[in-house]
Amino acid sequence: MFIFLMLLVTEAPDTSFAGDWVRAGQTTNSSIWGIEGGLKFALHPGGFTGGDGGPRGLIRLGYPTLPDGGYDLINFIAVEPIVAGKKGFSELEKSSFDQKNGKLFWTGDISQPAIESPHLDAGTITSIAPGVEELSIIVFVEKFNNGAHVRLKLSQRSDAPDELKLTVTAEPGSAPFETCILTATMGNKSRTRLLFLADGPVSSLQLYPDYRDNHFADHRIFNLDRLPRAPNGDVFVAITNDESDPASARPFGRPSFWDYKGTKVTQYWRKPSAEIRPELTAVVNARFTYWMGKQPIPGGIAFENFELREPFQSGQSFNFGITRRYVLEILAPVESK
Repeated sequence: MFIFLMLLVTEAPDTSFAGDWVRAGQTTNSSIWGIEGGLKFALHPGGFTGGDGGPRGLIRLGYPTLPDGGYDLINFIAVEPIVAGKKGFSELEKSSFDQKNGKLFWTGDISQPAIESPHLDAGTITSIAPGVEELSIIVFVEKFNNGAHVRLKLSQRSDAPDELKLTVTAEPGSAPFETCILTATMGNKSRTRLLFLADGPVSSLQLYPDYRDNHFADHRIFNLDRLPRAPNGDVFVAITNDESDPASARPFGRPSFWDYKGTKVTQYWRKPSAEIRPELTAVVNARFTYWMGKQPIPGGIAFENFELREPFQSGQSFNFGITRRYVLEILAPVESK
């Protein structure tokens, strides 16, 4: 089998990792949080593309990929709990509060949904190690049509500025759910085609060689034994673009939401070794055309949804990252023992 090595490209060691934090209501008047120069995350209507930032019922993820160091929207994370085989869709279901598409996500007070304007909750910063800070935000999620009711805790460490930890708990009175999928749901914007597995990278062009429809291609599921491990034992599953210059493509021949304007990045899910269970899987699907349209994606079919799945247990967490600093290298094959 092949072994993956993750190399972290850093400058000279520094014992202090105090964050240059972005905090809603404190350093910005928008519902955006994160670390300046690293990953930032936002809730409606905060975002990285102007206007209201895109569809509701999503966590928006931004990263400084633009030529001037500016932030661009890289991906969304949707919440999809499954109750008795029926999946909820945070982006697609209508809100019971205003009948608009997208379940409400908000901070501050669970009894006061942010219907008209966002709650600018700065979150909590704690010292978790010498020189290391962590920013945490509690995000309330409107109850799903299938009866699932979840709460999210979003956390970011100052010594891991490219990564967001998402922790899921069930609210009291929630219908019991089998799993709560957190899916990165917009791989088509960055035209992600390479998925890194334990035995090497696989392309969406290989997994879906003949798919030409304008719907979602079927999910492909990879069990734990197919998932790469970091040297410390963490599961680390990554996707990236396969083009030398993704910013050169203009899918619609004019400025569009789907334009990828910046430098290429790697997107990944990480599961710490101490939290890995045998049922853990990585799952992708793909699209040949852009969402809600018939415009083919330049270069061919690309991954769209990208997620880790496991049976639900309250307090489970997953780490999602967007970074240029990790380099995945395939070592020479070694004999299995």
